Amino acid sequence: MVKAKTKRIRDKKGKFKSRPKRKTKKKPVGRPTKYSKEMLKKAEQYIRRSKDGLKKILESTNSKTGRKRFKYEIAVRLPKAEGLALFLRVRRSTLYEWAKDHEEFSDILEEINQIQADRVINKALAGEYNPLIAKLLLGKHGYKDEAKVEVDDKRVILDE
Repeated sequence: MVKAKTKRIRDKKGKFKSRPKRKTKKKPVGRPTKYSKEMLKKAEQYIRRSKDGLKKILESTNSKTGRKRFKYEIAVRLPKAEGLALFLRVRRSTLYEWAKDHEEFSDILEEINQIQADRVINKALAGEYNPLIAKLLLGKHGYKDEAKVEVDDKRVILDE
């Protein structure tokens, strides 16, 4: 049995008596969190800014007329947890800690994942995203490319 620590004090008659020590509140350990409502607003701003666009690239210039010829490429700005961490200037692990403690921030990370999966599916089907990269990204969201193989008396049946 463990006894509580006590402090000895004198009563009115001068005799010693024991009184339990008061419990002190523990101070938090480590650096204070940077999480605030402002961080939440910045995260929402990051999601709004993460739209694909076109990048204008100078292809050539006519030496006689000086006329410039441009080509356009897709500028992919897919929202990602890594991009959000860079935008907020925190570590990626910090984002996941905030998501554990704050439900509204957890919703932000879930929204990033939903936008990412939806956009990758649509843009890959349209041929705008590299199919191998799209397959890799969709694997993170639970999509799989697998074949079912059955072996029946030296005969292999593939179901796709």
